[in-house]
Amino acid sequence: MKSRSRRGNRQTAMKARLGIATAVLVGGGAIGVAAVAAANHGTAATTAQSAGFTLNFHHTISEQQALSSALSTWGQSQQKSMTTLAEMAPMRTFNQFWSHRTEFAAQRGVVVLATKKFLLVKSADRQLHLWWLNGATKVRNVGANATGMAAMTGNNTAATAAMKTNNMAPAAVTMAGSTSAVSQMAAPVSKPTTITVDTGGQVITITITAATATVTQPGTATATTTPVVTATPTATSTVTSTAMATATATPTATSTAMATATATPTATAMATATPTMTATKQPTMMATAGVARGDLVFVVGVRSHGALIAKLVLFAAPATAKPAPTVTPTVTSTAPAASASPTHF
Repeated sequence: MKSRSRRGNRQTAMKARLGIATAVLVGGGAIGVAAVAAANHGTAATTAQSAGFTLNFHHTISEQQALSSALSTWGQSQQKSMTTLAEMAPMRTFNQFWSHRTEFAAQRGVVVLATKKFLLVKSADRQLHLWWLNGATKVRNVGANATGMAAMTGNNTAATAAMKTNNMAPAAVTMAGSTSAVSQMAAPVSKPTTITVDTGGQVITITITAATATVTQPGTATATTTPVVTATPTATSTVTSTAMATATATPTATSTAMATATATPTATAMATATPTMTATKQPTMMATAGVARGDLVFVVGVRSHGALIAKLVLFAAPATAKPAPTVTPTVTSTAPAASASPTHF
C-alpha cells in the first residue's frame, strides 16, 4: 500500500483535531462511505442519512473465530475480513489465546515507535508490546473506510464519529485511554525516554528523544578460544640387572623391568561465546509502510517462540482536517480625531 504523502503538519493537525469534541460537517451533505457486510454474516448494517450515517455492527463473533477467519480470507476479500473483525467480541487492549496449535494475539493501542523491523504499541491500560514485521505482514490504512474504522476501533460510536465528522477523539479514548495519550506521541519528547522490552527471550532497549530513536538489541555472538592444558600419562621402562653366583655355575644376569609414568601436557581448545550489542538510529517520527508514532493501530498476529509476529495491521492517523475557521471581529474606532497642538517658538 502507499504511504501517506503528507506528514509535515501532522503534529499541529493532531493537536487541533483531538481538542475538538464535535465538528460541523461541511455543506451538510452525507459522506459517501458505506459499510459493506459479508454475505455469510448478514449482521452488519449501515444507515445513511442526510446528516451522516450510523454504524451498527453486532459484536457476536468470538475472538478465536474472528481472528482466524480474518487472516485466512484477507487475500480473497479485505472488506470481508474487516467486516469479520468489526463483528468480533469487544477487545480493548491486548489478548492472546490458542486455537488448535496456533497461539493468536491481538492488540489495540497507539504506536510508540515504528521501525522497519517492528512496531511498539501501547494500549489504554499502558501495556507495551513489540510486534515484529516481515514480508508477509499486511498493512492497511482504514482512515477513509467505515468498515475498516469499525474493525480497528471495535467500537461503533467511535467509528461513526470518525467517519461522520472526522472526529478522532472517541477513537483515541477507546484505543489509547485518552486524547492526551495520543497527543503526547505527536509532541516533541521533552526528555529522553528509555524503554526495555523482553520479546521472545531477547531484551531490546529503546531510547526515544525529540529527534531520534535508538534501538539496541543483541547481535551475533563472538567466539573466544581459550586453551586448556590436560595431562596425558606415558610409560617409560627402566632395566636393572642382578647377578646370582654359585660355586659350580657361571654367574648369569637376569633383568627386571620397572615402568614409571611421566605426564606430558597437551592443550585442548574450549570456545566461549560473547554476545555483542548492535545499536541503530532513526528519526523518532519515521513511518514504516505508512505507520508512524502517534497513529491508532489494531495489530493481529501470532506468538511464536515467545515473540509476537504481526500478520495484519489496521491503522489510522489522527484527522488532518482543519477545524472551522474562527471569525475575527473588525474593530471600528469611534474616538474623536485629535486636534492639532499649537506650535511654540
